[in-house]
Amino acid sequence: MRERRTPGIGPLLCLTAAALLSASAARSEDDQGQYAVRGAGLINCALFVQARAARDDAYLVVAAWVDGYVTGINQHAQDTYDVLSFEGTELLMAVVDEHCQRNPADPVFGVLTKLFEQLWPDRLTSRSDKVPVNVGERQAQHYVELIERMQRALSARAFYAGPIDGELSPPTVEALKRFQASIAFEATGFPDQTTLWRLLRKDD
Repeated sequence: MRERRTPGIGPLLCLTAAALLSASAARSEDDQGQYAVRGAGLINCALFVQARAARDDAYLVVAAWVDGYVTGINQHAQDTYDVLSFEGTELLMAVVDEHCQRNPADPVFGVLTKLFEQLWPDRLTSRSDKVPVNVGERQAQHYVELIERMQRALSARAFYAGPIDGELSPPTVEALKRFQASIAFEATGFPDQTTLWRLLRKDD
């Protein structure tokens, strides 16, 4: 089952998006430093913000295009199984939207290119199984490697003292609750995307 979407994700990312994103030209591929971009990536930020606010068909097209772009990276990039360790499409769209509201003339493809450059060091370089994650009524699926990374990050912050085993064990859930409480989040113990973003992508 899909993880339930966390509301209000845009305000949460406001503090990190400015540091994460900047306008970026596409990387060069031919000997003239150029290559062709097709499809929804050609639109500019102003149109993207408008489409996302309306949740219209254009926004759905962009979201589907991004999923295809991610698949293309995963298929063709060296030493890459998944460029995204936990981020879903809506989280990516929220980060892009935060940037685009401040930079309406920027091309969406350029913004995404810069975003993936920033996420690149944390990609999964080899296959990892996905396992069901259930806390109360909330459900998701996460890579075993991601849960291991989460356990290491919690251990580094002295919230967790158990094994790094890739299992969302009761001690791991309790450690995550303590971390969530420390950043004024609801202490659910569920590894939602906003919690993971703060734990794994934002320095406290």
